[in-house]
Amino acid sequence: MNNVIVRLSQISEDVIRLFKKSKEIGLQMHEELLKVTNELYTVMKTYHMYHAESISAESKLKEAEKQEEKQFNKSGDLSMNLLRHEDRPQRRSSVKKIEKMKEKRQAKYSENKLKCTKARNDYLLNLAATNAAISKYYIHDVSDLIDCCDLGFHASLARTFRTYLSAEYNLETSRHEGLDVIENAVDNLDSRSDKHTVMDMCNQVFCPPLKFEFQPHMGDEVCQVSAQQPVQTELLMRYHQLQSRLATLKIENEEVRKTLDATMQTLQDMLTVEDFDVSDAFQHSRSTESVKSAASEAYMSKINIAKRRANQQETEMFYFTNGPDDVFPICHPRL
Repeated sequence: MNNVIVRLSQISEDVIRLFKKSKEIGLQMHEELLKVTNELYTVMKTYHMYHAESISAESKLKEAEKQEEKQFNKSGDLSMNLLRHEDRPQRRSSVKKIEKMKEKRQAKYSENKLKCTKARNDYLLNLAATNAAISKYYIHDVSDLIDCCDLGFHASLARTFRTYLSAEYNLETSRHEGLDVIENAVDNLDSRSDKHTVMDMCNQVFCPPLKFEFQPHMGDEVCQVSAQQPVQTELLMRYHQLQSRLATLKIENEEVRKTLDATMQTLQDMLTVEDFDVSDAFQHSRSTESVKSAASEAYMSKINIAKRRANQQETEMFYFTNGPDDVFPICHPRL
């Protein structure tokens, strides 16, 4: 009573505390995913708008070219000798107007074509980044969050019931059959197996959704990043910036991961101490007076409990403080 109840109370506190922290991290990750998908929608709309403008400019340019061709045909059909003297300046003015209009439309088309290419590139890059972020979330981050949420639960529960088992085996050997059932259940406690079971039961929640597919606009069949000039220079600059930033992030994340792995190992060591054997609390006598009511007194003393709890919670706070932003980054083309 003095041992098992205290342990169960601690487990309850740990579960609630770790769940709240994991939930906060999960909400942060959901907000990041929502931000990424909203940005993908924005760049997609921008690409559609610029592509529509490009198509419109191209149509106007073709119309101007037809008018120019038509004007040249008229000029070829009519002999210059047959034209009246007063009609010549007027015809030259008409030709110049058509040429000027064509030049303007050509410039407008080139400008819109460049905007469309840049917008398409941004859309494709964001599309790849969004799919990568979503895939990473469902394949890696969800599993890591579940590990954080139930951190130490199985180990603490196993220690608690092993304490109970030790007391019961020494108190009454005739109850071995029932105790063996509980021992088998404790031995089968497996956090990974339980996590996979939960994920399989709720596969609609934990399975990655279908990837976003490129949505061509009004017959645009270009579905790859274009690297022609003058976009190539900009892409190369962005590529080198991303490579540099990713290299820095990789180094930083490796350092953070090493620190977190060491912290996780420390927590695991705290939670897997084999302190469940209470055989020393029993004497070989038929008298119930031989049972010590303060089993594991040294380990379960208030000073030791307070110290261990403080160390555990301090280590947990360090883990959660350094984990969410560094272990679960979302790669984005605008890094």
